[in-house]
Amino acid sequence: MAQPATIYKSGPFKYVWNYLSWKLDDFKAYLLGYRCYRASLFQAGTNPPEAVVLENTLGITVTYDYIAPGEYAAILDKILFASPDETIDGKKIDIFITPSVTGPAGLDLMYFSAAAVFFNVVSINSYDTNVNAFADDLLGNDTSSTFEIRVYNK
Repeated sequence: MAQPATIYKSGPFKYVWNYLSWKLDDFKAYLLGYRCYRASLFQAGTNPPEAVVLENTLGITVTYDYIAPGEYAAILDKILFASPDETIDGKKIDIFITPSVTGPAGLDLMYFSAAAVFFNVVSINSYDTNVNAFADDLLGNDTSSTFEIRVYNK
């Protein structure tokens, strides 16, 4: 016997399923007070970060580029930012990466940051205090790195 979700996600019911799923996202955004894009990031060598998308109620597609050691760009498929803390339609925005600082008992500290730098570009940085420089191979290695963009309803 087929699962009901499988039946509704195919054939003529897929449109109803998609609509209900979209309305559920709206209700969730209403309750939380924001919509978001959240992804776990992993980076190695001179490759751009790879993302496992955990949540995407903003409906955006994000590609990642390698700029230099420890410096990366997240490029959104839509123009979203009017300033580093406001969307083009005047809504408050937060961009962050967690953890922002990591290391055992204050040793071997690694710093992570993310900030909007252009209408559809976010700068992501990873810094290693052992070498006092931006460095690769830190995102997702020895720690879980989660990148998030939140757009608040008001």
